[in-house]
Amino acid sequence: MTDLVFEPSQTTHWKNLFPSKTMLLGSHNLNPGEELIATIKSVEIQEIASTSGQKERVPVLRFENAPPMVLNITNSRSIASLYGERYDQWPGNHIQIFATKVKAFGVEQMALRIRDVIPDTNQDISGHESNLRACTTMDDLKKCFMAIPKHLKHKLEGVKDEMKGIINAAQN
Repeated sequence: MTDLVFEPSQTTHWKNLFPSKTMLLGSHNLNPGEELIATIKSVEIQEIASTSGQKERVPVLRFENAPPMVLNITNSRSIASLYGERYDQWPGNHIQIFATKVKAFGVEQMALRIRDVIPDTNQDISGHESNLRACTTMDDLKKCFMAIPKHLKHKLEGVKDEMKGIINAAQN
């Protein structure tokens, strides 16, 4: 069973004994079976020290509700499939992060991955619903629906379809 959390958990992972290891989000921040719903704050290039001690410039996701996370190609592709290729459009969106075993550099280890689904954040949609119901033309309805954040559109499809029927009936 998966437990969704909205902030990293307090775990007893050994990395938590070393403050320098906990500056970035890692699999050690999740208890078994937990998945983190994180809100993207920004994407930036940052200089960090690699495991070998050398400094390298890497993409880093900053979150509203969690420590920053180094962004790899696999996770970048997952976010792009959800929110588009332009990383400047990712802030404000939610991702679901989980820990899993992966084979990297010839060794099996735990790593963070991003689910290829837009997480349900139980966000209030009543304002968007009111805006849709106020539409009187198909053009207004289209503009209004396109302005709704992607992760909420599936919750409002029924209202949009209902309003299409009402507008079409009024025009005939």
